[in-house]
Amino acid sequence: MSDSVTTAFLNACQGTLGGAEVVEGRTDADRKEVKDWIDRFERDITPLAKALNDHLETRTYIVGHSITNADLWSFVKLHEQISGLSRDGQLKRPHLTRWFDLIQEQTQDLGHLVPVAIDLEAPELKIVSKEKAPTAPAGSTADEKKAKKNLKKDAKAEEKKAKKEANSAATAATPTPTAEAAVVTPAEGSGAAAAPERNNTQKKEKKPKAPKAPVAPAGPTTPQPWQIDLRVGKILKVEKHPDADSLYVETVDVGEAEPRTVVSGLVKHIPIEEMENRWLVCVCNLKPAAMRGVKSFAMVLAATDDTGKLELVDPPKGSKPGDKCYFGNWKDEKPEEVMNPKKKIWETIQPGLHTTPECRAAWKSDEGEVHVLHTEHGDCTVPSVVGAKIK
Repeated sequence: MSDSVTTAFLNACQGTLGGAEVVEGRTDADRKEVKDWIDRFERDITPLAKALNDHLETRTYIVGHSITNADLWSFVKLHEQISGLSRDGQLKRPHLTRWFDLIQEQTQDLGHLVPVAIDLEAPELKIVSKEKAPTAPAGSTADEKKAKKNLKKDAKAEEKKAKKEANSAATAATPTPTAEAAVVTPAEGSGAAAAPERNNTQKKEKKPKAPKAPVAPAGPTTPQPWQIDLRVGKILKVEKHPDADSLYVETVDVGEAEPRTVVSGLVKHIPIEEMENRWLVCVCNLKPAAMRGVKSFAMVLAATDDTGKLELVDPPKGSKPGDKCYFGNWKDEKPEEVMNPKKKIWETIQPGLHTTPECRAAWKSDEGEVHVLHTEHGDCTVPSVVGAKIK
C-alpha cells in the first residue's frame, strides 16, 4: 500500500481518535517508541507480522495504553497481508489477529479500507479415544497361544458343520413343486389358478419414492473474478463528506430503480469539478460499510501506480448505467448477490487487478493468464497509468 494512502488514513483518524497529541504518543517516551516502530519496518514489512504477534502477547496496543500512530501505521501496512490469511493463518498468530480486529473496529468508519472478516472463535478440539488392545497374560507361553488358536479353529469348524446340517434339514422339510402337485385333487387342479395358495403369494407393492428436491449447483471451490458484480455507473451528484476532509459522498446511477450512495476517499486525488457527471466502474456486491457515519453501498474502481498517482477506471464510450463489466469471456456468469466476507472473494481477486501496457484494466490469474475488463461496447481503460494496481 502506497505511502500516500497510509498518510491519508492517518490524517483521517487523528481528529476522531483524540487528535495528534494522542495518536503521536502521550509522553516523550511513547512518542519515541512510536517513531522507532515506524522506522523499524518502514523499508521492509516482511518481519512485521511475526514481530508484532510476539510483542502483543501481553499488550492491547503497540505503544502505551491507547491507540497511536504505531497501531494505525501498522494496521494499514498489514491490511493486505491479513486479508489474504486463511482462518488457520489467523489462528497461528492469535495476538496479532486480536489486535488487528480491535484496530479495525475502532477505525471502521475511517479511510477507504475494505473490512477484513476475523473469526476469533477457537476451533473445537476433536478428542479421539484410544482403546488399548488387551495384553496377553504374563504367564502365557508359545504353547498356550498355539492351543488357544487350535481351540478357536475347532470351534469354527463345529459351527460350520452345525449350520450345514441345519440347512440340509430345512431343505428336506420344504415340499418341492412336484410333491405339491401329487396331492392336488382333479377338481383343484382343473385350472392354472389351482396352485397352492402359499406358493401364490404376491410381492408387496413398493411405495413410490418422493421426488428428491433439486440440489443447488455448487459454487466454485476457489474465488473467481466473475463472482464480483462490476457495473458501469454515472455520478449524478457529488459533495464532500460533512465529517471527513478526504472523502466524497456521491450519488451514483448503476442501472437500478434508485441511485446508490457511494463514499470514496478521492478528495486529495481528483477535484470535485472532475467528479461531477463522471462515468465510473463500480463494485456493487460488497457488503455495505459505514464510513464516518455515511453508509456506502458500492466502491469505485481506481488505479494507483508506484508514485501514488491515481486514476479512475473509465468504461468504454457508448456505455449506459448498469451495463455489466466482465473479465475475458465470463459474460454470462452470474455474480454473487452479496459477497460473503468469509469467502474472501474480493481479497483473493483484487491482488491480480492491474493496468496493462495499453492502459486497459485487467485481471491476471495465478497461472499468468491476463483477462481484460470490458463491456459489450469495448474495453475499460485508464488515461495514463501503466502497471498500476486497481483497488
